[in-house]
Amino acid sequence: MTQTNALIDWDHLEKYVVGDDALRDEILTIFVEQANKLLAQFDAAQTDEGWKTTAHTLKGASRGVGAWDLGMLCEEAEDMIGTIPGKRESRSALLISIRQKLNETVNEAIQLRDCA
Repeated sequence: MTQTNALIDWDHLEKYVVGDDALRDEILTIFVEQANKLLAQFDAAQTDEGWKTTAHTLKGASRGVGAWDLGMLCEEAEDMIGTIPGKRESRSALLISIRQKLNETVNEAIQLRDCA
């Protein structure tokens, strides 16, 4: 099942579940839970290590279900460490985009899980 303009790549997800709807629903449920937990941890004032770990973990979870756009934002966040002028402000701005994309992606995952 391919959906145009989808935030989650059904074809990618299908490679892992091979038609097993229960497994797909379980993977989407785990993604939603993990994404919400990581979003709660994400803070522009995190240490570099904490920031990078949160971004990296969310990137992996996103790419695992084929949420490529969210994964790209997280990859961008991973690089916001070290001595960067205006780092906190840049992180804050990127977090707005990550939160929006994550919320949209989680909503789609819930719909896919409940309606597929």
